[in-house]
Amino acid sequence: MNIKISGSGTSIVFLHGYCETHAIWKDYAEALSEHYEIALVDLPGHGSSSLTIEDFSIDDIADLVHEELSMNGIDEYFVIGHSLGGYVALSLADNYADSILGFGLFSSSTYADDEEKKKVRDKVKEYILDHGVESFMNSFVDGLFAPENRQRLANEIEEIKQAACKTPAKSVIGYAMAMKHRPDRTSILATSDTPVFVIAGERDMAVRLETSQQMIDLIPQGDSIILPKAGHNGFLENKIESIDFIKSFINQYL
Repeated sequence: MNIKISGSGTSIVFLHGYCETHAIWKDYAEALSEHYEIALVDLPGHGSSSLTIEDFSIDDIADLVHEELSMNGIDEYFVIGHSLGGYVALSLADNYADSILGFGLFSSSTYADDEEKKKVRDKVKEYILDHGVESFMNSFVDGLFAPENRQRLANEIEEIKQAACKTPAKSVIGYAMAMKHRPDRTSILATSDTPVFVIAGERDMAVRLETSQQMIDLIPQGDSIILPKAGHNGFLENKIESIDFIKSFINQYL
């Protein structure tokens, strides 16, 4: 598994979203590595990490991530996940609680897919099989950004699109099915005895604001922020604000 580690101190692990790579967190690592050990991971089947398992679950991916971190001497860590990465972070918090110092959900959800969302996952699978990854990504990636941010971030969107197009079809399909069947982990958020945060985009069409607000209301110890005029990819749309929030949160709780 491809992992990039920088800095020293308390370990913070960043997990990217669906068909992304750890490159999305570059500026976050640079901002935090002066005082913390930062681990950026390419999830299996993304970026430079190969996918060696079939018919996998989110828990299977979390197991592989935890094993990789342990192999690199990271036994306790705060984990931050964007979208799919948040699902993996929740699995880590559920199954490896002794290793988790807390977690952050960035445009992600604790809730299982409803029936409508499951149908969308099936349509993604069908589309990839019929038309391929590149055709899918050429329309999918743009929709992750609020319309008013697309021109301003045109170069960044193109970079994400190019990286996404390199994701193998078996990964794109496999993760769609893994997300479809993931369990509800709202109780992990609601009962956490470690600090947690939620970062939500005001105009996120993948994780609706009302869903994020429901999660925010359940946080027992931690904080949250709603990024104004941001879609699903607020890590780029409101990058400075997001980095400042994470730095402040970690300085306060870790």
